[in-house]
Amino acid sequence: MSHNKWEIIKSFGYKNIRLVVFTLIAGLCYNILTIMIPISIGKFYELSFGFSSHRLAAFKFIPFMDAPDFNSFLIFFFTLVLLRLLFEYLNRYGIGLVGERFSKTLRERLFKHQLQISMSIYNSKGIGKYLLRYSGDLKSIQNYIKNGLIRFIQDVILLSIVVSSIGYFDIHLGLIIAGCILFSSVLLWVLNRALYKASLDRRNSRSGMLSFVNTRLRGIMALKAFNKYQPEEKRYRKRSDTLYDIGKRYTKIVALLQASIPAITYSMLGVIMFYVFSSANSDNKTLEGASLLVLILLIISILPVLRRSLRVSIVWKLGNISFSKLIDIFDLPKENELSFEQMPLNQEEIVFKEVSYKYFNSPRPVFKDLELSIPPKSTTLFQGKSGSGKSTFVRLLLKLMSPSSGQILFGNHCCSKLSEKTIRKNIAIVSKDFPLYGRDVYEAIVYNRKESSKENAKFLLDHLQQFEDEKNQLQLDSKIGDLASNLTSGQQKILMYCRALLTKKPILILEEPLKELNNKTQKLLLQMLTSIQGQKTLILLDDHNVKGFEIDNVYYL
Repeated sequence: MSHNKWEIIKSFGYKNIRLVVFTLIAGLCYNILTIMIPISIGKFYELSFGFSSHRLAAFKFIPFMDAPDFNSFLIFFFTLVLLRLLFEYLNRYGIGLVGERFSKTLRERLFKHQLQISMSIYNSKGIGKYLLRYSGDLKSIQNYIKNGLIRFIQDVILLSIVVSSIGYFDIHLGLIIAGCILFSSVLLWVLNRALYKASLDRRNSRSGMLSFVNTRLRGIMALKAFNKYQPEEKRYRKRSDTLYDIGKRYTKIVALLQASIPAITYSMLGVIMFYVFSSANSDNKTLEGASLLVLILLIISILPVLRRSLRVSIVWKLGNISFSKLIDIFDLPKENELSFEQMPLNQEEIVFKEVSYKYFNSPRPVFKDLELSIPPKSTTLFQGKSGSGKSTFVRLLLKLMSPSSGQILFGNHCCSKLSEKTIRKNIAIVSKDFPLYGRDVYEAIVYNRKESSKENAKFLLDHLQQFEDEKNQLQLDSKIGDLASNLTSGQQKILMYCRALLTKKPILILEEPLKELNNKTQKLLLQMLTSIQGQKTLILLDDHNVKGFEIDNVYYL
């Protein structure tokens, strides 16, 4: 399914229609009150100096606008101020809430989609490439919704009302202001075309920098061990210089745009002042004192709105770039496009039929025409040295990757016809390639926080740790660090077993099942695992033969 910006915005708008309508209505009321305040000051001019204006008389339908005395006018005026305060607050709160809710919806949708992206994408592009989407891009998109859409719509409405009101007092002045706004918009549109490419280059360069830093810091152990400080610093400086050059070009264009906006505004004000002065000193005066005062106040009131409206093109450009990047992610191939089916795959024979697989950057295939079968509820050992293809076999079995050719079958069901969730619902794994994550032990080994799950998790954890040193024994609330970096290899192995066994899945994949554990814990685990042989399908992966198990089949990779 292809995505686009307006599909995302419309979907959000339909689901949050009440909030959007509330915000627009609050903004409309706020705009009307903003116009009424300078118009009401014209009434003050009449009351103070005893003049009257036939143009102001047209607004007498507004309650208290035709106040008979100054005290009544003051009550009316301060009521306007308070109402404007209320609706401005509601409008600003509504706009902010729309932005926050849209950002929340989008980041949750983004994370959900990223979890489903095919592993082949991550293998080729890396994971760090997508981190910026959660900071810079979401911020730009939130700004696009708040200021580029909702506030801009309100500003256009306000400008239209003000220009119409000015046109009511003086049609020529209204046309002059409308023409100036149109001319300014065209001029800034031309400047913003130059901004787009610089913005895109800057975003891509910043994203690449973040990915570079993420990769180096996650590989900090290797970097330190091989004394690769200087080469990495040199590579970083080269990227930094490139970003600096792009930043200079971007800053130059933005500075020109930002400087042009007040210059355009003040030039427009100069044209208006020239017209007002010429009109006031001509023989055919069209403006009385009160009307002239109202016009001046209206013009002053719209200057900040006009400047904000002229700046909105920058918001649009940055927002469009960020939208395009997110949409590119949404359009990436993802898993679980096929419907989930509850299937007991442990009842089926697992067959690799002429399976070949080659990594995209490798000249030689890992497997070529691989043939094997794993009977249901059997114990099968895959033996081979590091790099022989054991990890690739697991990834293919879990449908983390797809064969270059050949078929993987679960009985009569072809792996390509089953959803990833259907397959993985049947398989649990203990392997370093599938690290632990979460804030504490409990998050690392369970799916949910139900009380029954907690009891089972504590029982299994205590059982597997009974022969460990008391100082090294973990509790459910023990912090594990980033990807279990706080734990020893033995502690990690025990938690991986807890995670796998608590799922109660019928197929278990165990990489080096007894390594990194003390002798007593090895015997305990061996006793547990051999007791379920014949009930579950066990797939063992090791460099050497594994003692203690009754092995039904052995494959050498």
